[in-house]
Amino acid sequence: PKASSTILLPSSNTATQQQIMTVEGRPRSRSFSSTPTFSSDLAKLKSSSSSTVHSYKEAIAIASTFDVLGNNSALTPKLKLTSEDDWIQLFKKSGAVDTTSSEEGEGGSTVVVVHMERFLRYCFDIAYKMPPSPNNKILRGTLKEAQGAGGGVAVVPSLSI
Repeated sequence: PKASSTILLPSSNTATQQQIMTVEGRPRSRSFSSTPTFSSDLAKLKSSSSSTVHSYKEAIAIASTFDVLGNNSALTPKLKLTSEDDWIQLFKKSGAVDTTSSEEGEGGSTVVVVHMERFLRYCFDIAYKMPPSPNNKILRGTLKEAQGAGGGVAVVPSLSI
């Protein structure tokens, strides 16, 4: 369905008459991509079987549906997720993995639990979170050092991003 808006314009005949103009909305171009949202990815996660999974394969299958990890995401250029090991490293780095070892004789096994909502939050943090601002005290201290070393001339250090 096309969206339309009605705009009232003053008529050139008299000041009290108004001309009605309808503006048809254009369909959204497919060449533009939308920014992934946490709420839409969280809804995808909630519609899956569980927010915790017990294998990396299942975690990868669910995470690969997240828009934040999609082709048009700001996160995609920052990550290399070409193998299962790449995914496992990302899951572990996110802090979303709990592992416990069961010691049943020599054949003890490791139980893996991946908290998918925690992983999703981590992905959005690294994709869109701004780095912390420099502390004002640190900047003033650096400025005082520069004034002392330069004989009263302030040299403001460059900020690196």
